[in-house]
Parts: sequence; C-alpha cells; structure tokens
Amino acid sequence: MTICSTRRTTGILTIGALTASLLSGAMAVAPSAAAAYAGQCNINQVTSVGVTPGYSITRPAYQSGGGSRTANCWMDYGSTGSGVEWLQFSLNSCYGFKLATDGEFGSATRSALVSAQGQENITADGQYGTQSSQYLKFPRYREITGDRSGCESIN
Repeated sequence: MTICSTRRTTGILTIGALTASLLSGAMAVAPSAAAAYAGQCNINQVTSVGVTPGYSITRPAYQSGGGSRTANCWMDYGSTGSGVEWLQFSLNSCYGFKLATDGEFGSATRSALVSAQGQENITADGQYGTQSSQYLKFPRYREITGDRSGCESIN
C-alpha cells in the first residue's frame, strides 16, 4: 500500500468515526416526543376556554403528584388508565366508534384515533398529543345544567 492510499484510508476512517460520534451524541441528548409533555394522560379535565360560551368540554389530562392538572399530556399504543378510557369514550360519543372503554390503548383505539385525526385534518399518526387535544371533538356539556349537548373542540 502506498503512503497516499494509507492517508486516504486513514482520513476516511477518521471522518467516519467523527460522524458516528457526532450522530450518537446528538441522539443521546435529543429529547423524546413525550418529554415535551407534562406526562402521560392519567385523568380528565373540564375546560370552557375556547368552547362555545355557556358550555364546557371534558378531555384527557395529566395530573401531577401535587394535584395540578394540564391538558398538555400524551398517550399512544400501550398506554393505560383513565385518560385512555376518556379518549375511548370521546371517540365513541363524538365519532361513532364502538370501542370498549377499558382504558387499554390497543390497536382498535389507535385505528379509531387515526380515523378521527384524519377527519379533523391533523396528523393522523395514532398518537394523542397537542394537536389531538386541540382539534379532536370531545363531549360538550351545558355549564348550568350539566346536560350533554353534542361535541366540540377548543378550536
């Protein structure tokens, strides 16, 4: 092997090693999608903000150990609990699905969510997050009487 080809090979290997270390470093510090949220939806939250005056909607939310609630939560395949149960109830009530409201985010829930996301012209990825919280329709209630009155989103 000549000196010229040895230097070329060494240079290529060095560039490859540097590229690999940069990429692995970037991947190690890149936050996951769920990291942008307060937590996995584990409860429901009533809100009248962004809803027709005199009405409120109930949508999945995250409740911290301290008791504060936020709609800034996520769910996806494999999630469990009352947040998933409310999502299933909402998909049944507002989009006509017949999901079991068992609190298990399985393939049927994911398929129904993809369909509902498509109907609302948002990213249809089967994951519940910011867009779903804002654009999906949830059961709407009259604030004075508590009577159910259709479905509505906050947008």
